[in-house]
Amino acid sequence: MSSEGVYTPNGVFSVIKTVFDSLARAIDRVGSDEFYPTMAEYLRSCMDYDNVIVIVFVGTNVPDVLYRSVRGPDVFRYVAEQYLPGAYLLDPVYHFHLRRGEPGLYRLLDIAPDQFRRSRYFKWYYGRIGITDEISVLLPIGDNTTITISLGKDSFSGQLFSSKAEDQLRRHEPVVMSLLRAHFSASEVRTASERRPTSVIDHLIAAMKSHHSVGLSRRQAEVALLILQGHSSPSIGLHLGVSPQTVKVFRKQLYARCGISSQAELFGLLMPILGSDGMALD
Repeated sequence: MSSEGVYTPNGVFSVIKTVFDSLARAIDRVGSDEFYPTMAEYLRSCMDYDNVIVIVFVGTNVPDVLYRSVRGPDVFRYVAEQYLPGAYLLDPVYHFHLRRGEPGLYRLLDIAPDQFRRSRYFKWYYGRIGITDEISVLLPIGDNTTITISLGKDSFSGQLFSSKAEDQLRRHEPVVMSLLRAHFSASEVRTASERRPTSVIDHLIAAMKSHHSVGLSRRQAEVALLILQGHSSPSIGLHLGVSPQTVKVFRKQLYARCGISSQAELFGLLMPILGSDGMALD
């Protein structure tokens, strides 16, 4: 429990700030528009952070940003112009949502592909936003919804989350999850009328043909997307059920078909297409 207090002369502990105050406010606002700001306040009483963002994923819809707040630099400045238009399609949190991962607290690398930090997407997006550390609350609900709350550190504090701080937050995990479930049940979270676009593979094949006059096979398109997500050849092989050597053959064929020689060139070729209408991974 995070709290500050002093003992009065008669030995009674006088609480100046306690987690219970912020928890009570969050409970009071379940189902209301003020829930996420008060939830963020409760989480800050559990573990201090510099920035927070609440994103809800529903099926293959474009994610909804329900709340965000920063104390220092605007680390969310690229959310509207880059993340929501298409970058989220490569993001580990989106794929956690699609595969219906287990509820819990996660660091980004806990759910990311094995070569994620070396991927062009990581450098292009996470390498520029200025977040130095991040722990996320990830709660899949039902068959198609995932509530995410990401707590970050950045240059405002110039620190990382300590093990003690992380352990402190983890002690509150059952309460945090219960609050989020209660708010989801009590509020009108968008769950209906999910759009059903063409799959990202089919769209990518069609878009590459129309935009670049490049004809990709379905397997080449699959390999391209897995490369951009940060998967190594062995990891791609596991996803596709082929050997790493076969993956290398597919990648060589992909690069030759596109007239490129690097992941950076592949990213530059595909990223504008990922942000176009109709894209959604399924």
